[in-house]
Formats: sequence, C-alpha cells, structure tokens
Amino acid sequence: MTLCYSYRQFCSLGPLPPRTVGRADAQVPKDASLGPARHGKIGAFYFYAQGSRDDAAFGFFDIELTVQAIAPSRLRVEAYCVADGYQTARGIAGAPMLIALLAGTRLVATVPWRYHDVLCGHADPMSFSADIDVAPGDFAALDTFALEAVEGRAAPCS
Repeated sequence: MTLCYSYRQFCSLGPLPPRTVGRADAQVPKDASLGPARHGKIGAFYFYAQGSRDDAAFGFFDIELTVQAIAPSRLRVEAYCVADGYQTARGIAGAPMLIALLAGTRLVATVPWRYHDVLCGHADPMSFSADIDVAPGDFAALDTFALEAVEGRAAPCS
C-alpha cells in the first residue's frame, strides 16, 4: 500500500446546464423537482504518489457536483464522476474526499465522500449523495465547490 496526496480543485456554481443535443445531460441532481439546485463541474481530481509531483496513482474525472435546497435549512449534496483506474495504481477506499461548500471565502460546510475502490484498468462511474443541515439563507449565498487536498491510499495494479 502507498500513501497518496491530492491538490485542491474548485469550481464556481451556476444554474443546471440546459439539455442540448450532442451533450450528455447533467447526471446530478438525481431529482431536480425536490428544490432549487446549483451545479458545477471539475475536470479532474487525481491522487499522486508520495514523493512525486506528477505521478498520478489514480483519480476521478468529469466530476459533476450539485447542491440542492430540499428544505429551508437542509441541503442535498450530490456528485457524479468517472473513476480513472488507467493510471499507475488502484485507489483503495477508506480515506474520504472532502467536498467543501463556500460562500465567498466563508466555509459553509464540508461533506466527506468515502468513494469505492478505483479498479485497475477500469473507468467506472461513481456517485454520491448526502443531506446536510445549514443555517437558513446559506443556500442563497453558496457560490463555490472545492474538493480539498486530502491523503489517499493506493496499491500496485499487478
């Protein structure tokens, strides 16, 4: 087993993208009728072998994130991505990614995403959903998602 690290990645939040011919529909939120939602997309989030600046062990790409107001003080955070097992190792589940919700520079909440194993030689879809409680009015102020820099674990593919 090898320890890995990641870099912080972030995106702005905006409205759900409209349906368009030739582009896949947004994968999250699962049920848009539950309340207003904000959407963001992060191109990639990779874990790198300790001691290396750019040796990607495993990661995730095409990451879609939404936050949805399902009640005045309750939000649903959802994510969808493709796990990238075509790098130098397989990702071992356990250590979570941390999804941060920000309003300007103020941290509103963090949500741990305990992803499944990322299998060698696979590009598998993964999803996540969690409901969190926040102060009234926090949804209206949210403008950024961040995937925080965290440690991960990997193992050789052989």
